Amino acid sequence: MADLVVRVGSRSAQGVRPNNEDAYIVSPDSRLFLVADGMGGQDRGEVASHMAIDIIPRALNDHLAANEPADYAVDKALHEANAAICEAGKGQPEGRRMGTTAVMALHVNGTVYVANFGDSRAYLIRGEDVRQLTVDHSVAQALVNCGALSPEEARYSPYQHVLHKFLGCITLSDKADVRPFTPMPGDRLLLASDGLTNHVEDEDLRQGPRGYPDPSVWAHHLVDLALARGSRDNVTCVVVAFEPA
Repeated sequence: MADLVVRVGSRSAQGVRPNNEDAYIVSPDSRLFLVADGMGGQDRGEVASHMAIDIIPRALNDHLAANEPADYAVDKALHEANAAICEAGKGQPEGRRMGTTAVMALHVNGTVYVANFGDSRAYLIRGEDVRQLTVDHSVAQALVNCGALSPEEARYSPYQHVLHKFLGCITLSDKADVRPFTPMPGDRLLLASDGLTNHVEDEDLRQGPRGYPDPSVWAHHLVDLALARGSRDNVTCVVVAFEPA
């Protein structure tokens, strides 16, 4: 496939929250894109999300420089961030330890590698097809997976925002589920915190690239849309557009 031009848009809004615990990276040079949504109360979530966006790029660079496979490098970078955040939160009460979600995409050698921990999501929009590439690591989603809840019931479940995997989780031992795909001309990749994904529908994502071909304009529109629909959370997204060279 011919080379693609990658264009990126991004935006983060504090919304009605007293501070913004979301953080993100847009690095076209290293082809790394990442959204982290911190948690833990007071300023601890903000510390955790910023630790994630600091540690993950450096760890990725080290592993890739050692010629390790990209999927392995992604997994190791996430786990190194988890270990550092766990260490930093050791002195905090167990129920209030800081943590953060992370959803990331690494574009190397014509392939995009997507991975996440938590409930920040990645979507691939390709023509009329809208595909969620990540699985929420929430208790509600786990109940859906085992058939105890329907997807609609999970959406309104009190366990929707209770996470069992995230960065800063001392019991996190599973490997990251790294999902590769080959980008095609016209594709849009959306990375977003749940402050956005809880308030947009698949149809919004399907129509967006046609109505807002500039990824920066679309990113700003999506954040405004989530806030207009009542999001009470921080709202962050990164839009990656793959265009013909």
